[in-house]
Amino acid sequence: MSVEETKVWGVFVGDSGSQLETFNTMAGPFPPEPGTDGYIAIGWAAVGDMRLYKNNYADYVEKFRIVYPKDDERTFKVTANMPWNFAFVMKEGDWVISPSSTTGFLLAGKIQGEYISNFHGKKSLPKIKDRSDFVHLRKVKWLYVVAKKDPRYAKLHRIGMLTVVQPNISSSALQAILNGQA
Repeated sequence: MSVEETKVWGVFVGDSGSQLETFNTMAGPFPPEPGTDGYIAIGWAAVGDMRLYKNNYADYVEKFRIVYPKDDERTFKVTANMPWNFAFVMKEGDWVISPSSTTGFLLAGKIQGEYISNFHGKKSLPKIKDRSDFVHLRKVKWLYVVAKKDPRYAKLHRIGMLTVVQPNISSSALQAILNGQA
């Protein structure tokens, strides 16, 4: 996959990234060392295992509307597309930026593998504080750890307000910032 083909995703694990540490401390302290494998995870458990809807967006939207009704159609589509994009549009090799205002760190890395469903607790993950709906997972190799005091943090932490978002940044621009060249 070329640099231009890779997408950049922003994912908040929990409110303002409050659960990022929970999903990335299984093998050591937080923040993880660059090169460490970890996870990003999102909720929307009521829609079920996303693999049920592969190649059938219309069926997915119909089911999502039942379990997460919204009065405003625009808001509904934006919300419904977050789990869909997480499971099916996000690809191995894509970049992910995951900020956590509660820890003061931003992790950046590359998606490893396909969407993972954890409805039956197959992954040995730590118990999540205050939330039991983090069942949609993606494995990530964290390549950069950026502390809040680092100038790169200010350039990257405002990726948007949605749980899963495609910020307006190319993978080459992201890499330039992460490597201190922008």
